[in-house]
Amino acid sequence: MPNPLVEIRHLLLLSALDEVGSLNAAARKLHLSPSALSQQLRELEDRLGGPLFHRQWRRLVLTSAGRRLTDAAHSVLGELSRAEGEARELLRGASGTLRVATVCLQSYRWLPDLLHGFSRDWPGLEVTIVPEAGDAPVEWLLARKLDVALVAGMVRPGPRIRMAPLFRDELVAVVGREHPWATARRKVVEAGALGDEHLWTDAGALRPTAPLGRALAQAGNVSPRKVTLIPMTGGLPLEMARAHLGITVLPRWAVTPQLEDGALHAVRVGPKGLWLDWAVATRTGESEPPLQAFVEALRAHHPGPRGRGVKHRDIAETSRRR
Repeated sequence: MPNPLVEIRHLLLLSALDEVGSLNAAARKLHLSPSALSQQLRELEDRLGGPLFHRQWRRLVLTSAGRRLTDAAHSVLGELSRAEGEARELLRGASGTLRVATVCLQSYRWLPDLLHGFSRDWPGLEVTIVPEAGDAPVEWLLARKLDVALVAGMVRPGPRIRMAPLFRDELVAVVGREHPWATARRKVVEAGALGDEHLWTDAGALRPTAPLGRALAQAGNVSPRKVTLIPMTGGLPLEMARAHLGITVLPRWAVTPQLEDGALHAVRVGPKGLWLDWAVATRTGESEPPLQAFVEALRAHHPGPRGRGVKHRDIAETSRRR
């Protein structure tokens, strides 16, 4: 694209001349000398190849070419002024939009509570949930269609993606009160025991990189007796377990409130449990105040019992072990 002949200073000159009608008045308005302003006008007319004003004694009257360019100057300067104001607001975090996604749909159970508190501190900032980005959050971040992603341990940072640790989820098996694990008040079962069960889950839980899929593989490539794949956004998996029509595996924090009536029982899988490390992913080099405030809000918010946070080095060591 060729360099434009008209610069911002020329637009300011045309706008001022149109408003006040004379070179001396325009010079006062722009805090320049009349000779400097006259030189700018001659320079602009030389660049364009013709006059923009008719000189009528002490007044300047726009030519048709001058009117066209001056109208554009008013429009461009008005839009630039609005853009500058909005940019200042965005840099202060006073307004704008923050696009968020998570790879785990279960997070949407606790995310509204976090957003409610965050909106009180940042009332002009609109936080938009982008659920379709959950399958490929890094790609959406790199395409600049997403600002923040809550990601699990299978997502790795890259040169353009920054990761900040959040917390750890323990995934537990949930069964009905008449299930043998419940009647025996089992607290722990081996991953291989799931081979006798009808498991209600989503496809992602059985991937080799997911905690459950990895545990089943380490137990000898065990497969549940039957698997029903369903979205994990509703309460169907828990209802199936409650009705003794199978079991499910969910984060402990999501299950705990459902255990109070005794109709469900939660069991740790493996002696050390199934753990999922969570982090927040953003683009490297972006540090706007609202983005940083949201990341800090995520790090301060824990959906499960307090004190189970994971430190930076814990996630780094976990990643190396994998």
